[in-house]
Amino acid sequence: MVNNAIKPGDACLLHGMAERLGADVAAAVNAGEMTAAELSNIVVRCGQCTKHDDCILWMLEHQGAQQAAPDYCLNTQELNYVRAVQSGETSH
Repeated sequence: MVNNAIKPGDACLLHGMAERLGADVAAAVNAGEMTAAELSNIVVRCGQCTKHDDCILWMLEHQGAQQAAPDYCLNTQELNYVRAVQSGETSH
């Protein structure tokens, strides 16, 4: 059985990565650009990642705005979508 409970730190890692990519996932939920369930799913996916230490180090080494997430990020597609919608690059 897979435990999909959100663990302490999962949301922090997700929000840290989102911030660096210029994707405000909380604002996306408030604006109806993604559902609360979708946000919960990407937090859970972050928690299932096996690269938490690498992620923390990457974020420490990459302060400020970044154009791309590291290759191993499981939420790259979703975060890029939120960034694109919020910057007006795509319609939703």
